[in-house]
Amino acid sequence: MLDKLTSKQSAFVEAYCSNGFNATQAAKTAGYKPDNAYATGAENLKKPHIAKYVEEFKSKAAEKAMCDTQWVVKNLMVEAQGMGEDTSSSARVTALKSLSDFTGGFDANKQKVEISKNIHEDWLDNLQ
Repeated sequence: MLDKLTSKQSAFVEAYCSNGFNATQAAKTAGYKPDNAYATGAENLKKPHIAKYVEEFKSKAAEKAMCDTQWVVKNLMVEAQGMGEDTSSSARVTALKSLSDFTGGFDANKQKVEISKNIHEDWLDNLQ
């Protein structure tokens, strides 16, 4: 049987889920001693019954907002492909940027490209 949360633990879960998942700040907000907030936040997240409540809270929040990661990605894809209502070039670029950030950007696929001075000068000469 799952343990019930104390009032401080409940306040911690609510603060943690609403502050961007900062356990230290959530511990302070919930009324734990500021000097021990980092340790208390970390300890709370390791307690199975608190972790379960965090997951339930996040799940309920996503349902309430009718929004989850899958929905966001799906709609960003629609916009990125120019299929959204009243879409624009800037909206497509923004959607592509958001999708790139979500997937780790170009860092994972980044290739080092070196341009020699001669190639750069040749390119400039061809522009004239």
